[in-house]
Amino acid sequence: MYYYGAGLYEDLVVPVTNFHNEDHGLMVLAGDVFDVPIRKDIIHRVVRWQLAKRQQGTHSTKTISEVSGTGRKPWQQKGLGRARHGSLRGPQFRGGATMHGPKPRSHAFKLNKKVRRLGLKIALSARAAEGKLLVFEDLEVPTHKTKNIVNYVNQMENTKKLLLVDGGPINEKLKLATQNLHYVNVLPSIGLNVYSILQHDTLVMSRDAVNRIVERMHTPINR
Repeated sequence: MYYYGAGLYEDLVVPVTNFHNEDHGLMVLAGDVFDVPIRKDIIHRVVRWQLAKRQQGTHSTKTISEVSGTGRKPWQQKGLGRARHGSLRGPQFRGGATMHGPKPRSHAFKLNKKVRRLGLKIALSARAAEGKLLVFEDLEVPTHKTKNIVNYVNQMENTKKLLLVDGGPINEKLKLATQNLHYVNVLPSIGLNVYSILQHDTLVMSRDAVNRIVERMHTPINR
């Protein structure tokens, strides 16, 4: 029995398979992690926080003290009928300085941990509600050949981008099998984030990854 979540905090029962579509029984997904109400405002805040933190912030413009050029007064103060100027490096001259331009800085801003955690729960719940969250016994592949993953993805319906999440360090065979596929990405459970989930329309998690994510979501927040 497999049913989709409706944001009622009810535990979900999902089938467990693998890359060979073998039956490995059922697994219960915690309702307070995989069946929370969908809130787009929380998702929006978390994605903005993630993208802002990623910005390099290396943009820079030169102030009047940094522009190369003479420091001589261009012409006398009075008597010529021209506007008074003290430097040719000012912003009003061609090749001069930029006033109030960007300087290297961090674009990151703070977001409460409980909001970040809620965002991940909502993203997981959204995929579960769409039936786009699959649970595997493990992410073992027979060989490092890319064709194994390609054949599996081709069997899936309405899947354009696939995110594979394992509990611990990523298996070397799986890394090699997916590294040339732009539509398949692999993450350890500790690296799972809202933006990555939204970028992929299908999420495949190992049983170990699900357990670790639930444990992480149930751990009290340190203040």
